[in-house]
Amino acid sequence: MSSGENKLVELKIAGRYRMIPVWATKFEFEVRPSPKFDNRAWKLWKPILKLLAKVIREEKIKIKWVRIHSHFNLRGDIPHAMGWWDHEDKSMFLCHFDKETLLHELGHALSSGYHGDPWAKQTSRLFLKYLKGKEQKQAMNNLAHYLSGRRIYKKIYNEKPPKYKDPKSMWLNLKPTGPKGAK
Repeated sequence: MSSGENKLVELKIAGRYRMIPVWATKFEFEVRPSPKFDNRAWKLWKPILKLLAKVIREEKIKIKWVRIHSHFNLRGDIPHAMGWWDHEDKSMFLCHFDKETLLHELGHALSSGYHGDPWAKQTSRLFLKYLKGKEQKQAMNNLAHYLSGRRIYKKIYNEKPPKYKDPKSMWLNLKPTGPKGAK
C-alpha cells in the first residue's frame, strides 16, 4: 500500500467491509465500490469522483452515494448500463470512469424526465460547462443519439448532428496496472 491519501483503509460501507483509499472517504457522498471491485481501478476513478464532488457542489445537487465498478480484461459488452441515476435514493451507479457518463447521469439528477427535453437541456449545459475541446465535441455528438439531444444539438450548432457511432466500453481489453496483491 502507498502512503498518504492513496493508502487503502478497510471501512464498512453499505453493510460490507471494503478497501477504500483515504481520498475517497473525504467526499460529501459515500463511494461504494462494487463487490468484485479491483483496487487497481481506484486511480482511474479518482479524477471522475473529484469532478463529481465539484459539480454537485457548484450545481447544488444532493447525492447520498455512488456505486462504481471495475471490469478489467472485458472481452465483450458490459452486462449493464454505463450509469444511471436514482431520483428516489439520490444515488448514482457508474460503470464508466469518464466525464461524459458522469455528466449524463447528473443531467438526470437536474431534470425530471428520462431522456426527454429537460434532461437533454441540462446535460448539454453540463457538457458545455465542464468539458472542453474534443471531449466536449464527442459528448455533444453522443447526446444527439437521443431525439431530445438532436433537437438541442440543432439549436446550439444550427446544423444537423453527425451520424451516431455506438461507443465501445472503455473497459474493453483494458489491463490493470500495479501489483496483483492490490486486488
